[in-house]
Amino acid sequence: MGMARQLRVEFENAFYHITSRGNQRDKIFYNPADRERFLKILSRTKERYGFLLHAYALMDNHYHLLLETPKGNLSQIMQNINTSYTVYVNRKYQRSGHLLQGRFKGIIVDKDRYLISLSRYIHLNPVRAKLVKELQDYPWTSYRVFINQKAENSLVDTEETLSYFSNHRNKAVKAYREFVEADEGRDENPFATMEAGLLLGEGAFKAKVLRLIERIKVDEEIVQAKRLRKRVSIDTVIKACQLFYGKNRKELVERAKGNEGRQVAIYLAKILTGEKGKEIGGYFGIKGSAISDAIKRIEGRLDKESQLRERIEFLKGRILPEF
Repeated sequence: MGMARQLRVEFENAFYHITSRGNQRDKIFYNPADRERFLKILSRTKERYGFLLHAYALMDNHYHLLLETPKGNLSQIMQNINTSYTVYVNRKYQRSGHLLQGRFKGIIVDKDRYLISLSRYIHLNPVRAKLVKELQDYPWTSYRVFINQKAENSLVDTEETLSYFSNHRNKAVKAYREFVEADEGRDENPFATMEAGLLLGEGAFKAKVLRLIERIKVDEEIVQAKRLRKRVSIDTVIKACQLFYGKNRKELVERAKGNEGRQVAIYLAKILTGEKGKEIGGYFGIKGSAISDAIKRIEGRLDKESQLRERIEFLKGRILPEF
C-alpha cells in the first residue's frame, strides 16, 4: 500500500539524500530571488541546527540536498526549511495552501560508499534535465563551490568529498571535476540498489539501519495503536462511512454485492480501532476470519485503484483529524 507515510530513521551522524517536490509537480522556484531566499533559509537553519551540507541542487519544481546530521535531528531541520520557504512563497505571491508535495523524501545512505557518487548525481541534475550543456553554467547547485579552488563557502562542506581524491585542494578539485564530468558516470543511478524506498547501503551498515527501522516501526505501531484505541470506536467508523456513501446503517452493514461502503468500513474499523476481528465481525454479521479476507480484498484493490485510495484517505481524515 502506497499510503503509509515514510518512516523517519534518525540517529547521530546519519547521512541522507533529501528531495522535496512541488505539489502536483508545480514550480517551487519562480525566479532567482526565490532561490537566493531558499539558500538563505538553508544557511540560517544550518547555523541553528548544526547539520553538514555536502551538496545541493535547486531545480524548478524540486530540490536535492546531501545532508549529515551530527545531532540526529533531520525532521526538525526539514520542517524548518520547508515551512520557512512555504511561508515566504505564500506571502510573496499571495497564495495559500501547500507548496510542497507531502513530506520530504529522505533516503538514509552509507556515506563511506556513496558520498562521491551522490555528489556527482546531484550536481549532474541540470545537465540531465537539459537546462545547460556545461555544469558550471548552472548557478543553482553547489558544483561551482567544489571546482573553485579558492572557494570559501560556509554553506557547503566540500572537504570530505574532495578528500576522496587528494589531500591537496588543487589536485582534489581537478580530479573531482574530471570524475563528475566524465561521460561514463553521467547516467549512473546510485539508487538502483535502494531498499524499502529509504535505505542505500550494504553489509554492516544495512544491518544496523534495518535494526533501527524495526525498532521504530514497533514503537510507532505501539504509539499509534494506543492513540487510536483511545479515540476511535467501530461506531464512529460506521457513521463516517454512512455519511460518505449516503446509506443508512442497515444498508451499509448488510452483505450485498458491490457494497463498497461495507468493505471500506470493515477495512477502516480494522486499521483504526485496534479491535480484534471477532469484535468487528459482530457489527457486520460475519466471523473474524471473514474480516481478514475482506481486508485482503481491499488491500489488493488499493494497489491498483488510486481513486479508492483517495476515498479511504479522505475518510481517514474525517475519522481521525490528526491521523
